[in-house]
Amino acid sequence: MTCHSRPRLALPAALLVALALSSSSMAGAASAQRVAILAYHHIGAAPRDAARPELWVRPAQFRRQLAALDRAGYAAVTLDRVWRAWHGGPGLPAHPVVLSFDDGYASQAKVAAPALRAHGWPAVLNLQVRRIGARGGLAKRAVRALLRAGWELDAHSITHPDLTRVSNARLDREVAGSRRALQRTFGAPVDFFAYPYGRQSARVRAAVRRAGFLGATTTRPRFAGAGTDPFALGRVLVPAGRSPRVLLQLLRAGG
Repeated sequence: MTCHSRPRLALPAALLVALALSSSSMAGAASAQRVAILAYHHIGAAPRDAARPELWVRPAQFRRQLAALDRAGYAAVTLDRVWRAWHGGPGLPAHPVVLSFDDGYASQAKVAAPALRAHGWPAVLNLQVRRIGARGGLAKRAVRALLRAGWELDAHSITHPDLTRVSNARLDREVAGSRRALQRTFGAPVDFFAYPYGRQSARVRAAVRRAGFLGATTTRPRFAGAGTDPFALGRVLVPAGRSPRVLLQLLRAGG
């Protein structure tokens, strides 16, 4: 007896067109989506002699901020995921937010990481090379544990100078050298750069581009978008005392 395979059902032409338009529309929506990149530093109580106490967010306050974001429907993603969505990759959640941590302080692994893990969220570590293993800084094993937890590793220079004021030779060492050092030590892509103090210029941006980075973040208080200069992406600093309610208001106003 001859067996005949079941013929494949052809989709109506109108449905195929609708699906194609829907897919195109979703890709366009992802590329147009603006995303808040929040910037944190220390997660802890500021000591009395802290040079910049406004950069210290207390652990309880940080956890309340995360809980408020979660309840409001926000979901933390990495900058790499945002970049891929902007360039035709998988889409983002309805309300994405990037949580970035500068410099590489021990509290980021000891306090921030467990709080984020409770929500199933990753973060971005903008790591200063000279802070690795330094007093109050992150040990290599701690950085590796963050990477295993889904964190993204990006560069924040070697010694954290004002890059607009250094020589061309030092600029290249601080920018390209920091990427090479982190890639060599941790085997991570290190595709984005965070400007120390947020300071940058056309010369600095050119050095970052020349080093092979896909983009870079500033401290300009604005949301990041695919249509903006990828080497001048805005970030929103979260200072000490920022209430969850005010944080949500800020995100809703800018998104």
